[in-house]
Amino acid sequence: MVKIRLMRTGKKKRASYRVVVANATSPRDGRIIESIGHYQPRADPSVVVIDNDRAVYWLKQGAQPSPPVRKLLDISGAWGEFSGRPGVTAASARSTPEAEGAPAAARRATPAASVAEDDEEGSSEE
Repeated sequence: MVKIRLMRTGKKKRASYRVVVANATSPRDGRIIESIGHYQPRADPSVVVIDNDRAVYWLKQGAQPSPPVRKLLDISGAWGEFSGRPGVTAASARSTPEAEGAPAAARRATPAASVAEDDEEGSSEE
């Protein structure tokens, strides 16, 4: 079985992660099939860069995302694209106008932005 998961990189106590496609039996930092993005949780705001085209390709091939990667795919918009349901897209999550010309793989989305959008949607339903 193929999984999409995080591979730890960076220094001790300065974690950053790559979003990788790997065989389920390989170790966390072991052999990978393809690197499809990266996640930097220590940056303020957190940086999530995922190649949505490749992520959707691997999801269609049957790759299973780990729970943290599933959340990152929601933030980047790849999960919504794969499932056909509208979700938080990178275009709606970004707040800087200079990023509008960036390609889809280089867009940055923040987890905080997706939480703020969920709060706004929840308050309008009540």
